[in-house]
Amino acid sequence: MGTTGARNSSLAAMLLGLGLPIASLAEGFPAIARVASGFGYYNVDKGYSDTLKLYGTFDAFVNYQDSGHYSGFKVAGGAAWTNKLGLYMRKALTPSTVLEADVEEGFNLNGQALDQHWKQVGALRLAVVALRSLDYGKLEFGKTYGMGTPTFADPFLATYGSPYTYLTTPPAGRGAYYLDLRPKHTLAYTTPKFGGFSLGSALSFGLDDAASSGKTLRGKGLSVQYSNARWILLGSFNDYLSDPWADGDRQRQTHNYFKSASAFYDFGPLAASLTWQRQDVDYRATPSMSAWTVGITAPVGKADVARLLLVKRNVEFGDKDAFGMMLGYDHFLRPNWAIYGRVALIDNRPNSAITYAGIPLEQAGDDPQNLAIGMYYHF
Repeated sequence: MGTTGARNSSLAAMLLGLGLPIASLAEGFPAIARVASGFGYYNVDKGYSDTLKLYGTFDAFVNYQDSGHYSGFKVAGGAAWTNKLGLYMRKALTPSTVLEADVEEGFNLNGQALDQHWKQVGALRLAVVALRSLDYGKLEFGKTYGMGTPTFADPFLATYGSPYTYLTTPPAGRGAYYLDLRPKHTLAYTTPKFGGFSLGSALSFGLDDAASSGKTLRGKGLSVQYSNARWILLGSFNDYLSDPWADGDRQRQTHNYFKSASAFYDFGPLAASLTWQRQDVDYRATPSMSAWTVGITAPVGKADVARLLLVKRNVEFGDKDAFGMMLGYDHFLRPNWAIYGRVALIDNRPNSAITYAGIPLEQAGDDPQNLAIGMYYHF
């Protein structure tokens, strides 16, 4: 596969939140190519030669934030990309089969960058070993990408600074469980592409302190993807157990069912996406949550990228619905170095108290708003 074909196969994989090249997209999704350097080698580099690479991201911003009863300025990091350091290793076993490993840690800018980390593999952002074959697909184990909704459902990549990250989390309640984009202790397999289709599956195990007293099999997930030169379609279903919790005189774990469907289409001058997500908690007192997300990304000029996010959150009961939007622009000084601007808000219903990017809320119904200017650099 040539350089262009390999790059675009990787773009498809990133759209699906997976590490496997599943499509050749011609020159599709150009805005994604412009931000691809921030994903780290495990997602982007699909070669079959030996390599050892250190990589990372530094991101800092200043913002003005207002939530009705509160306003102020802040300097922090991670509005556009998570600050991270990673080490990627790859060993060729045959011309078309490699053994891969990646360890990646996130950090912040408040003086506690690495204080509580490296104590256990589960604390890392990514910690995975994988066997990848051109003919047989990819088998991986560790804290790695699961079968849930892909990162690119949000054109801002589900970062700390995006309303999407918070509007798609489960409502508070007994038995509710947050499904990480990268579930720990996960065994995942993704097939090669056949007739435009690729299948993925994952099993996650409850081996950590919080879940070790419950069932060993913490969760399972399936995904199916289809792609051609313009379309990428994805559907997924996941069933994960909550941490054990006290229900009267007994301990129980509650099933959480995650369903999602995404469609990405490249119009040429811009790319658009539509995603539906739903989380059902198998406990009547805890409401289900669904969300609809619209994303648009567009290349501007020779290097820049413009993005728009619209996301609607619906909670089963309690008048806790919310709506969020974000508009952003990335001006690239170099392919791995950019200045960015973000304008965003969340409109909460009277009993909803969803916030984002650390904006304080004084009471339910407050509407956080944010104007941020920042810079990020990938190496």
